[in-house]
Formats: sequence, C-alpha cells, structure tokens
Amino acid sequence: MSGQSAFSQAAIAKLRPGGIDEVVRRHEGMLRRFIALRIGGGADVDDLVHEVFLRFARRPPDEGVERLDSYLFQTAANLIRDRARRQQVRRLAAPEIEEDAAAQVPATPEQTLIDRETLTQVRQALADLPERTRHVFLLYRIDGLRHQAIADALGVSISTVEKDVRRAMAHLTRRVRRP
Repeated sequence: MSGQSAFSQAAIAKLRPGGIDEVVRRHEGMLRRFIALRIGGGADVDDLVHEVFLRFARRPPDEGVERLDSYLFQTAANLIRDRARRQQVRRLAAPEIEEDAAAQVPATPEQTLIDRETLTQVRQALADLPERTRHVFLLYRIDGLRHQAIADALGVSISTVEKDVRRAMAHLTRRVRRP
C-alpha cells in the first residue's frame, strides 16, 4: 500500500454505512502503530484508535476527504495532543486537589447521598450538551484552561468559547437541583 489513499466524495459515499469496516481493516494497524509510538502503548491506544474511526464515521455524508490517510493521522495527532494537555493540567492540579480533600470534614451519610444524586444530575446534564459545548466547558471548568487557549486548541473564536461556557452553565443551572 502506498500510504496515500485518495477518496473522493463518491468513494466515501460508497463506504457508508458498511464501508467503515474496510477503512478500519486497511488503516487500523498503521494507525495503532502511529499512536503507540507517540504515547507508549497501553489501553489508551485502543481508545484513541476507536475515537479516530468514530470521528470518521460521524462525519456528515456530504463531507469529502481527499486523502483518507492524512485525515485519519491528523485526527489521531489532534487526539494525542488533547490527551497530553489534559494529563498536564491534571498533573499540575493533583497536589492542590489532594490538599483540598484532606482539609474537608467527613460527610454524613445523608450528605453523601445528596452529593451522589447531584453528581448524577450533573453527568446527565453534561451528556445532554452538544459535543463541542461540553468539550469547551470541561476544558474551561475542569482542566482550567483559559478562553484563549481553548479557542486556539479548537480553532474557534474566543467569542464562541465564551458562548459555549455560558450555554453550558445555564444548562447545568437549569438541570441540577440541590436540596
């Protein structure tokens, strides 16, 4: 195989819906090696390979891909970069989180139940958000990235990031009820 697959819109259309199996069969090995070389192997390789093919399969049917290999490897590189950013933020935040947890008073069984119910509501509310809005919100609130960094990473405007954060906050406020 030359490593360069030219796929016109017509060729991609022929791949749907069952044709994704052919794309996976032809490119999974190369993609798996590409990712493993960059992150060192493990279960994350499987997750990232799966996410690459999932993103390919979710593309709109009329969206053409001129070079399938390039599309798949660029998607993988973007996912690897996002993963590294999240890990970096978590490493930096870990000592602070541990200090906060150690300073807290043990919760009562009633408070534990309330907290679990609230967490379930938050998870459901987050799952209901559009993918980009959820991703922006998590990068901002959980990973602690600034609006500019998020805009640069996702290739959107700062205004879009601000709107997504506001939209997510309003949605969570409406959906999550604390007793």
